[in-house]
Amino acid sequence: MFRAKDKLFPLGEKTLIMGILNYTPDSFSDGNSFFSPETALDRALLMEKQGADIIDIGAVSTRPGAEIADEKAELSRLHEVLPAIKGRLAVPFSVDTFRPECAAYALEQGASIINDVSGVFNYDIVSLVKEYKAAYIVTHNPCGADSAARYPEGVTTAVKAFFDDCLCLADKYGLPRDNLCLDPGFGFGKSREDDYEIVRNMRALKTEGVALLAGASRKRMTNISGSDSPAERDAATAAIHTLCTAGGVDIIRVHNVETAAKAAAAADRICRKANNG
Repeated sequence: MFRAKDKLFPLGEKTLIMGILNYTPDSFSDGNSFFSPETALDRALLMEKQGADIIDIGAVSTRPGAEIADEKAELSRLHEVLPAIKGRLAVPFSVDTFRPECAAYALEQGASIINDVSGVFNYDIVSLVKEYKAAYIVTHNPCGADSAARYPEGVTTAVKAFFDDCLCLADKYGLPRDNLCLDPGFGFGKSREDDYEIVRNMRALKTEGVALLAGASRKRMTNISGSDSPAERDAATAAIHTLCTAGGVDIIRVHNVETAAKAAAAADRICRKANNG
């Protein structure tokens, strides 16, 4: 079970779709496309209609080469978009942030999940999440999106060790495991081959009863031809996420919800026991 405030998501029954809503002027895929409260709300409602189970709102771009907006700018954006979203969705929303002050505001405004890509199991954010009975997504990210770390024992081993540490810290700090989700962090501190190795070995990263997320959507690993624009990578994204589903992933984080939902339904029909009778 994955628990986000009062929303309970059974694990293993279907692939959960997390729709990406970038409230930034500079995201690699759709920067500035939904950079007003009105267009952001319209986009969120459309993704919900297309089958999103969760809407993930980000006010800071973490793309390769991005200049990370400061906390003041991130908070200012969240103050614009979250009041427009609050109370308008039938599905829960998460906020993609690594800053406790931004997480606190997001939770006050109704966020059910904090999606932290910093690569650090942040005690201050955990304290907030526990207070609101919200969920916490933690990402393996040793050195950001602009470089690849070295993994002497292999990237899968490194990610698994990080996940094990997160589980120990969750237990230590009293965060229930059903409020935790782990993300291997495609593209963060990894080469393209590292990302592919993780896909091939996803089953080794799955902990029973703990949600596992894959976020390959339109990233460099989906640029199969070497010249695709981000918007042309949805087919490769769906293929990679289908392999992740076969490896035990519970949630996929995507830009194109409509395509992802159709592909996930087919993958679930094959991979999920609950859908096979």
